[in-house]
Amino acid sequence: MSHYDHVRDREHHGRIKQRAIRRGIQKQREIQTSDPDTDADAESAVAKLASGIVLGAGTITAAYPTWPGDLANKLFPTISCNLLDPFDSLSSAKSIGEPLFRIDEHTNFVLFQSLHSEGSPMSLLADKALFHALSLLLALAANGYKPNYETMYHRGQVLESLNLDLSHSVGGVPSLQTITAILMLISYEYRVQDTIPIPANAATHIRGLQSIINQRSISTSEYKHARIKQIQRALFWQDIICSLATGTPRLLQPDNHDVFARLRENQSYRSYFVLPQGFKLHADAWPATCSVVLEDLNAMCCLVDRIHGQERTFLHSDHDVAASIPLMEDLDDEGYPIYNSQANLEIRLVDLLSETARSGSQKQEDLIYRACLFAAYLCTYRLSAGLWAGHFVPEICVTEILNCMTAFTRHMSPWNLAPAISFWLLHVAGGLTKSESNRGQVAVLAKRYRSFYSTGYGLDWEVVELKLKEFIWCERAMAKPIYKFWQQCQNN
Repeated sequence: MSHYDHVRDREHHGRIKQRAIRRGIQKQREIQTSDPDTDADAESAVAKLASGIVLGAGTITAAYPTWPGDLANKLFPTISCNLLDPFDSLSSAKSIGEPLFRIDEHTNFVLFQSLHSEGSPMSLLADKALFHALSLLLALAANGYKPNYETMYHRGQVLESLNLDLSHSVGGVPSLQTITAILMLISYEYRVQDTIPIPANAATHIRGLQSIINQRSISTSEYKHARIKQIQRALFWQDIICSLATGTPRLLQPDNHDVFARLRENQSYRSYFVLPQGFKLHADAWPATCSVVLEDLNAMCCLVDRIHGQERTFLHSDHDVAASIPLMEDLDDEGYPIYNSQANLEIRLVDLLSETARSGSQKQEDLIYRACLFAAYLCTYRLSAGLWAGHFVPEICVTEILNCMTAFTRHMSPWNLAPAISFWLLHVAGGLTKSESNRGQVAVLAKRYRSFYSTGYGLDWEVVELKLKEFIWCERAMAKPIYKFWQQCQNN
C-alpha cells in the first residue's frame, strides 16, 4: 500500500507528463500546418516512429532518429527526444525482452535479434498485436512486475488481436508480427508476479506456438527454413527461461547433444572434468546427474580462462578442440544460440531445478542443493553473456539463492551445516548480481555471519579467493566482480 500523498504525487507527475506530450503533439501539428515543406501525411509519421525499431539478421545495423534537430528542440526543449520513453522512466525495462529483444541503452531503440523483416519495420510498429505486446512488457516493468489496470488492458488487447489475426491468417500461416507478439506474451506470463501465479498460461502459449511451427503449411509458406529455425530457437529459450522462473518442467526438447564429449576425450582437457573439492562433502546426497553437470561446468570455467589466457590467433580448430567451443559473446550476430556449451549446461541445470521444485522440500540439505543449482546457473550465464544478455535471468538466480539462505536461518545457521558452501554462495550472489538491492541484501547476510569467518577472510583477498576456488570458479568472469563485493563487505 502506498501513502496517499505518494499516490497523489505520482498522479500529479503523470498528469504533467500527459500535458507535456499533448502540448508537444499540438505544437508539432501547428508547425506542420504552417510549414508547407513539412511532410505531415500519416505514412511518414508512422515511418518516423518506426525508425525506433531495428530488426536484423547478422550484424546489427544502427538506427537514428528522424526528427530534425531544430524541430526536436522546439517540441521538447527540456526532455530527451526518445521515441520509446521520452521521460526515461523505464530504466528497469532495458532488458525486459530477454532474450527476444533488447532496448539499446544508448539509443533506446528496440532491437529484435535475428527476427529480420524483409520489408520496412514500419509494418511491425503498426501491427496492433505487436504494439500491445511491447506495451504490455514495458508496463509490467514500470509497475515492478506486478499486474495492474494497464497490464490487464494491454494483455486483453494482445489476446483479442491474436485471436483475430490467427483466425484470418492467409493459408493458416500467421505473420511474423503475430508470432513475435506470441513470444512476447509468453515473456509476460512467466514474469508477472501475481498473488496466484498461473504457469499454465505460459505453457498454453508455448504449446500453441509450437503447434503452429509444426504445421505442414508453414514449411511450404513464404517462411524460409532459416526463419523457422530462428523462431524455433526463440521459443526454446522462452521454454527454458519459463522453467527457470516458475519451476515447472520444460515442455520442448531440443537436440541437447553432448558438446563436451570431444573435450573429455582430449588429453589436454581431461583433467578439467572433475568435481570441485568443495562439493564432495555433499555430492553423495545429490543426483548423479548433478555431479556430471558440475564437472562439465568446472571444465567450461577452465576452458574460458584458458582461451582468454592466450591469444585466440594461436587457437586453431585443427589443433585445439577449445577453438570449436564458441562462447555466447562470439555468437552475437546469431542471437542466443541453443546449440552451444553454455546453453547445454543451462538446459541441464533447469531440468534439475524443476525436479527440486516438484519436491518442495525445505530440509537444510535440499535448500543447499537448490541454492547451488541456482548459483551454478548464474556462473554459467556470467561466463559469457554477449550482446543479448539481460538482467532478468541472473536476478532470478540471485533472488532464489537469497530465499534459500533466508530459509536456512529459520532452522539453524547455514554455517553450522555447510560453512564453506554458504561462504561461496554469498560471494557468488553478491558479486554476480547487477541489482543494488540484491547486493545489499547479500551484504547484510555476509555481515551477519562474519563472526564465523576465519580471521584471514576479512584481511586478505588471496585467502578468500583460495576458498572460493574450491567450488565453481572462473577467473575471467568472476574474480573482478566478486572482489569488488568482498571489498564492499569489508567497508561495511
